[in-house]
Amino acid sequence: MEYRWDLLPTPPQFDPELSREYGKYAAKVLALRGLHSREQARAFVDPNQYSPTPAGSLPDLERAVARLLQARKRGETLCIWGDFDCDGVTATSLLLSALQTLGFRVQFTLPLRSTEGHGLNPQRLQQVLDQGCQVLLTVDCGIGNAAEIALAQAQGMDVIVTDHHALPDPLPPAYAVVNPLRLPEEHPLRFLPGVGVAYKLAEALYQALGIPGVEEYLDLVAVGIVADVAVLQRECRYLVQRGLPVLANTQRPGLRALLDWVSNSQSSGTPTAQDIAFRLAPKLNAIGRWDDASLAVELLTTSDPQRAQTLVEHFVALNEECRQLTQQVLQEASQQVESLDLARERAIVLAGSGWNPGVLGIAAARLAEQYGCPTVLIAKDERTGRGYGSGRSIPGVNLVEAIEAVRPLLLGGGGHPMAAGIQVDLSCLAAVQLALRRELAARVGPDRQARALAVEIVIDWERLASQGRDRVAELDEVYRQLQLLQPFGHGNPNPVVALMNVRRGSVRLRASQNGRHLKFELGSRALWFWEAGEELERWQACQALDIALQLEAEQPWQGKVLAVRPSGDWQAPTVSAPSLRIQDYRQRPLPDSLQEVFRYDGQALPLEQDFLPSAKTALLLARWPWLPANLAQLLQQVQPQTLILAASGHHWKRLPHQIARLQELGRTGQWDPHVLAATTGLPWQWLAELEGPEQIPTRLLGRIQESQAFHRWLDEASPTQIAQLCQRLLRPDPLPAVVSPK
Repeated sequence: MEYRWDLLPTPPQFDPELSREYGKYAAKVLALRGLHSREQARAFVDPNQYSPTPAGSLPDLERAVARLLQARKRGETLCIWGDFDCDGVTATSLLLSALQTLGFRVQFTLPLRSTEGHGLNPQRLQQVLDQGCQVLLTVDCGIGNAAEIALAQAQGMDVIVTDHHALPDPLPPAYAVVNPLRLPEEHPLRFLPGVGVAYKLAEALYQALGIPGVEEYLDLVAVGIVADVAVLQRECRYLVQRGLPVLANTQRPGLRALLDWVSNSQSSGTPTAQDIAFRLAPKLNAIGRWDDASLAVELLTTSDPQRAQTLVEHFVALNEECRQLTQQVLQEASQQVESLDLARERAIVLAGSGWNPGVLGIAAARLAEQYGCPTVLIAKDERTGRGYGSGRSIPGVNLVEAIEAVRPLLLGGGGHPMAAGIQVDLSCLAAVQLALRRELAARVGPDRQARALAVEIVIDWERLASQGRDRVAELDEVYRQLQLLQPFGHGNPNPVVALMNVRRGSVRLRASQNGRHLKFELGSRALWFWEAGEELERWQACQALDIALQLEAEQPWQGKVLAVRPSGDWQAPTVSAPSLRIQDYRQRPLPDSLQEVFRYDGQALPLEQDFLPSAKTALLLARWPWLPANLAQLLQQVQPQTLILAASGHHWKRLPHQIARLQELGRTGQWDPHVLAATTGLPWQWLAELEGPEQIPTRLLGRIQESQAFHRWLDEASPTQIAQLCQRLLRPDPLPAVVSPK
């Protein structure tokens, strides 16, 4: 895979205060991910600063809760209909355990992947009806089963759908349809997968009954969210942040046995999202691919440690079988790919006999990554005359849209933009392959083979050496800062770091013992370039290299190399500061023509987005910002073409009164920075730095002296000097403006 290296500059909205709080590397990544204010960053980094969204925000959830509580009161039997992937299994286990704890009469059923597929089907539904269940509760499925739901409702069974897959039009005729896709796109709950919806339902039931303790299920929530590759933003991120510590101390014998197995019984602290994605989830998914996924629910709900250990050993054996069958599909599919002209066709749609449908998704994902093409693999079952396909896509290519375009040729299909499944009649297979390949290719951009590698942190390796800095220590600091942004995953990827101009003498390059991999040794740290051993001589011949990598959590950290290229001419990414005109009214009256100009009069920074002008315009400074960092923040937000100076120094005569008022409030125990700021007129950010009134004479007065010096300089500096300062502050990552207090 060839990459186009995109060295991302710091966005203009960058808040220099974030560097002080999190470090310059973490602050830049936060800004690149749209988190420009301290409030946004704190809610992202610290779950204690995030405000969870009420469960009742989900459409129909309150109606579902009311019906379930009615069933509990009447002693009716509920049946949970789950799904066989990790999201469905964790969601089923969560609701089964929660409802049993709350005193419900509840059972569950899961379809078999090999013969039934996802969602409801008439045969199993009839079995549930025959068992006398009055309420059917679907998890991670059901949204596309209007016919089966209508059948159940007609026979007196109320169906409550909880799902997160694409909405049909119209919605199925269920008693309640709880699906986060019914919410607006910007809603915090929009990204919830099946287990997230299940948790919100359990949360609402616990609250309705006044029973504490629903947080004990967050270990299952974290596993399901990460395994389903849900977007780790908003509520999903918060739930995983809360769930990982619960997972580390889980009291579920099955989950504990599985964790011990994947970590070789060596406790390594709190698991990461990567541990779930690459170690835990594949074992749970394996059972649904080869066997009855009900065994996975048993593992996650059993209280018997011996039974849990037996199930884990069974799962591990199945996972090894899964690995071997995946390799078989990959080898045969790769042989077919060699006969394709991917530069022209731009998509892979292949079929094969003897392929196990359970591993097609894994194989398709690897081929999509290897070739940079959306990939669909179809297993032919001559016995039934059907083909069962699984697809994985690349960013920007929506699989579901392509499937919808060829739906008349299919027996069924659906899923997510990046992962989907189809069923075909083998008599139509050739037509399906051709049509689906064309639809996918039409959605692939012309630069597909030069896949973008978004580099968020750029480090000039040789320059660090010329400055006499410890380069390994600098990478250690990068790693420390980036760990603040965990958990990493879909929607919050592990940032890519580029080491530029790595000279041959500063790195030791050698192949692994089996010759398959490359190892770059930077002092005491190792960077591994997997499956690149054959390129050893190529890179050894280069005088200097650029190395793109991700820093992975190990003891100590190690680097996963993504791409290497010979060093060439490059420049650190920057956004040039726009030209700025200065109009000086510091010593003369402001004309009436400027009274309507966008005005800064001491408002709290950063400014609210709704308050900003719609286009680049003039900015009138009626008051000086407190410090250079505040001026930089204001300039980068507004991006003015003209700066009008109409301010004078702060009225520091009120300072003794402000300090006295602050000390008075501190003695009463009222130490809310926002309340103190509103009362005293001092910036809340300064007050937030203080642990109490005892720090007023030191930290706060230091800030005030710094601000006084800055204001004196602004009063006395020439327009040219102020323009030069503002030009510098308008650049991303501005150097701190130092003003002498003398």
